[in-house]
Amino acid sequence: MRLWVLFGFLFLPALAQGDGGYLVGRILALEANRGVALVEVGERRLEALLPVDGGRYRVGQRVVLYQEGGRTYVTEPDRVPWLLGLLGLFVLLAALLGRGKGVRGLLGTFLSLLVVVYLVVPRVAAGGNPLFYAFLGSVGVLLLTVYLVHGVNRKTTAALLGTLASVAFVLLLSLFFTGAMGFTGLASEEALLLRQWGGVDLLSLFLAGVVVGALGALTDVSVTQAAVVQALAHANPRFGLGELYRRGMEVGYDHMGSLVNTLVLAYAAGSLPLFLLLTKDPTPLRFLLNTEPFAAEIASMVLGSLGLLLAVPLTTLVAAWFFQGGRGGPPEGHGHTH
Repeated sequence: MRLWVLFGFLFLPALAQGDGGYLVGRILALEANRGVALVEVGERRLEALLPVDGGRYRVGQRVVLYQEGGRTYVTEPDRVPWLLGLLGLFVLLAALLGRGKGVRGLLGTFLSLLVVVYLVVPRVAAGGNPLFYAFLGSVGVLLLTVYLVHGVNRKTTAALLGTLASVAFVLLLSLFFTGAMGFTGLASEEALLLRQWGGVDLLSLFLAGVVVGALGALTDVSVTQAAVVQALAHANPRFGLGELYRRGMEVGYDHMGSLVNTLVLAYAAGSLPLFLLLTKDPTPLRFLLNTEPFAAEIASMVLGSLGLLLAVPLTTLVAAWFFQGGRGGPPEGHGHTH
């Protein structure tokens, strides 16, 4: 499941309907032969049934419990405190190492999640077109992250325009190729569950995931390219549009190679269980890759990478137009020399 969907369903107020039959307790004793654990919940002590496989539980461990029909069941280890600790470590290091930009980056990320939670997810859940609202949300996310972290100037505007142009182009390519390949959007268990609930355009949701999944890398490469062009224009104000584009792309080619590799590996890492089936399924490889789960993952990788490939020259061209003739002043951290 895409990260933005996870955050959406985690924080969406409409879904906060109480804890139901769930409790959090601490294991006091284990009786593996009986398949039960003695757990402490507040001031109470309960006997809870362990999972059939027994799990890897230990005395003193905090666990999530579920009560139903007069019985209590151990369902999962309580992972939320560890997740919060990991998140706190990330926030601390981002603030210490990134300083002002690190803090603004965290704030931009938080506000971007709010855009997803309060704009994209509710509209999609209400039956809106996921593709339209994902693009609308992408604009909001880009405005918040690019302008908040890097300020409002020619560099960030060039990065924003280059990213939006590449996102729009990827959307058009996605629409064409998913239609040509006959995708249904039913490439995951989550999509099958959503189909049972009804009211969601699953194919558009898949396309939206492709775009949103590549936004972070697109923003990164666009801002970097715009900064490169700005530095070149400041170093030699006589450079025109063509010369700035050519010199900027000398750096851009390196960005394209490294970031495409990063994005493909990021998609592949999330699909390792699926790719593992390649070694277990007796279906011939040519026909296994033809199935929608495999084809959809490959399409996501390629379409996201295409967005990166397009973002570099598009941003470089826009930035060269903005900064030709030395317009826009020096890059951040450089004083005026005259």
